[in-house]
Amino acid sequence: MGLIGDAFGKLFSWLGSLFSTLFGVIWDGIKWVAKVIGQFFQSLFDLLIGFFKVIYALIDGLLYLLYMIGVLAVKLFQVIFEAAKVLYSLIVGFVRTLGNLVYTPRSGSGNGYSETIGKLFKALEPMQINSVAYILLFMLWFVTAIAAIKLISSIRVGGD
Repeated sequence: MGLIGDAFGKLFSWLGSLFSTLFGVIWDGIKWVAKVIGQFFQSLFDLLIGFFKVIYALIDGLLYLLYMIGVLAVKLFQVIFEAAKVLYSLIVGFVRTLGNLVYTPRSGSGNGYSETIGKLFKALEPMQINSVAYILLFMLWFVTAIAAIKLISSIRVGGD
């Protein structure tokens, strides 16, 4: 090629490497600026996501608290309802027992027991042991009720 060709070849080679280096520096600068902007937006998004995670956790905790308050209210209602049922059963049993404290002889059913017990009550009237019998019947009912409550409570908790 000659002297001029070598000179232009070296010139264009030098200009090519100069522009290559210059554009490489510019490209590296653009990549660095893009990386910095990307890190900035990533940290901004991380901050935003962290904020919403905290808000979500607070809402989740509040809703769980409300749920547990509802569960507690239902359990409390069930306990009160069961206690009321037991109290109602005891009152009904007591009223029925008091209603049955007085014996009234009825016509026999063919076996003779009712007639015999009626005669026995008539024979024991002069001894006036009705009040003692009432007290004994009440004590019998009371002891039976206490024993039933103990039995029911021991079955509930799995004890003796």
